[in-house]
Amino acid sequence: MHVLHIDTKKDVGKVDKLIKQGKDVFILVYMKGCGPCNATRPEWEQLETALKDQYAKNDKLVIIDVNKDYLSSIKHIGNVDGFPTIKYIGKRGTIVEPYEKGERSVSSFITWIESKINNVISTNQTSSPENVYKRLVKSEKHATKSKNKTIHNKTRRNNTTRRKHRGGKWSKKYKDSINCSKPKGFSQKQHCKYGRNK
Repeated sequence: MHVLHIDTKKDVGKVDKLIKQGKDVFILVYMKGCGPCNATRPEWEQLETALKDQYAKNDKLVIIDVNKDYLSSIKHIGNVDGFPTIKYIGKRGTIVEPYEKGERSVSSFITWIESKINNVISTNQTSSPENVYKRLVKSEKHATKSKNKTIHNKTRRNNTTRRKHRGGKWSKKYKDSINCSKPKGFSQKQHCKYGRNK
């Protein structure tokens, strides 16, 4: 599976190469600042995560998102009437079909892609779009937990570092120098009341 994000002129040539090689190309054409495009792109980008386990070895599957500014450089795209436009290009550019379902969600994109490539590697229930989507949601939750754990560990390290900079534990010499008949401040009072070995 190949995934391309075309946002520079030099990358546009890769699209035509992949089409000429006979790959199954699924392409999203978007315009920056377009509300429907901004709503569709995150769902489209999730395809990489949702399909990577099942189609990692499928060298024919290509998922692309391309900025409309570079559309004129792609030969086999056909007409683009509005944004976002989603199309399937197959058989070396001889087949160009638009995505005509109204729903723009990861699961509906997966169903559409599988109907076009007709190349489901696994026929058990785990290959259904719903289960692929569930795996995607599960992996997002795992990534969020990992991120939260990392933030928590970083905070703990920062707090430990801060404590060290403030002096950390009291040295034995300092503890012995505290005059418990006239303690200075709350910490020394607490030390005299609870911490001093009697």
